[in-house]
Amino acid sequence: MVLLESTAGSHHRIVAFRPKLATGRKEKIAFDPLVQQHVLYRELRKIRSLKKWSG
Repeated sequence: MVLLESTAGSHHRIVAFRPKLATGRKEKIAFDPLVQQHVLYRELRKIRSLKKWSG
């Protein structure tokens, strides 16, 4: 799980999932409700690691 922040300057943030072995930072185009447009979100930081559940 990683935190993505809007590049539009609104500081809106969303949570996304990134594969563990992925290289580089995650980028995603999504709707920013504060500027009412689709904008680019860039990875800000890692929130936590997900462990495989064996239920």
